[in-house]
Amino acid sequence: MVPAPSMPDLQTEAMDLAEKGAKLACGSRFKRLPRLILRKLSLPVVAVIAIIWFVYAEAMAVATRWMENSVPGVMNTGVLSFNAGVGFLMYLCCVYRDPGRVPTAWRPPSLNDLETGELESGVDGGTHGHHGGLQELKRKGGARYCKKCAKYKPPRTHHCRVCNRCVLRMDHHCVWVNNCIGHRNYKSFFTFLFYITVACCHAFGILAGDAIGRFSGDDDDVGKSHADHRVNHGEDDGVAASVAEMAALILSLCLSVALCLLFGWHCYLVVNNKTTIEHYEGVRSRLVGPKPGDVGQAGGDGYAPSLDGVQHPYSLGARANLREILGRRVACWLAPGCSIAGDGLSFANVASMGYARWAKEKALRESELTLMGED
Repeated sequence: MVPAPSMPDLQTEAMDLAEKGAKLACGSRFKRLPRLILRKLSLPVVAVIAIIWFVYAEAMAVATRWMENSVPGVMNTGVLSFNAGVGFLMYLCCVYRDPGRVPTAWRPPSLNDLETGELESGVDGGTHGHHGGLQELKRKGGARYCKKCAKYKPPRTHHCRVCNRCVLRMDHHCVWVNNCIGHRNYKSFFTFLFYITVACCHAFGILAGDAIGRFSGDDDDVGKSHADHRVNHGEDDGVAASVAEMAALILSLCLSVALCLLFGWHCYLVVNNKTTIEHYEGVRSRLVGPKPGDVGQAGGDGYAPSLDGVQHPYSLGARANLREILGRRVACWLAPGCSIAGDGLSFANVASMGYARWAKEKALRESELTLMGED
């Protein structure tokens, strides 16, 4: 008779199987990694990477030979490298970071839940697309439902025809990152715009200073130092290098103007807590909650919020909007990061702010009534 394996033997065998399974899983992931990387490298993405590298390389070449090892030279190359490096890192986050998927189990709250304020916990710790009595509606009324994905749409979620799926807090689909810009990668997109705009303007300043120095008179120290360097290094006949520098100068100028406009546009959106889609299409929503009345009546409070005069229900004021999107700490607003706080299924809005005040006032009134009853 074969003896039964002991408990330690069973535990050892289970650990071996788990280790083998983990190795197989990791191996399959690493095998898929090159495919995932290449799948995102579309022609526009490759073009953006090439342009960033070209402008950066030309500006660095000019800065290093223009100012040699001086303090201004070290500072310029260091600052340019930092901004370009962080901007490029945030660009990769935009390309490879998932913008946010709708959980399969997500359901919108029922009307009774909205009226009573008794909401079930949603997937990933959020509420079912409800925050303070605000419910987004489709054009004909009713809950928003995507027939293509066969899923309900949380607030601020839209279906992307290019990605062929619904994206949480979708801002737009960007062909230059071959990805949607949504809840999980909007902050990386915003910080990318900031750092790459600063880097591009800085590169233009370096290249423009070099061009001015090259064509200036003999009394210009910049022109002298640049000419001396070219003579000493045998670059007087470097026509190709001059053409490349001029191309980088023109390209950096065009990019600086375009990026400044784009970054300014998204600053406006962030300050108003809007997405690009919401700016052009608006938000169809309604408030469902307690009706004004006496505190003693069921649901009565006298503080039910209203959307009258509210142009955008998610705008809470400039500072609050910045905190909602860029983070609670002001020092971290431009720190590299990939996602906005929260689960992307519910968002603070004018209704939630009204209900916070309502809850505070209601608790105060109830405590006053309790004290009066005791007297």
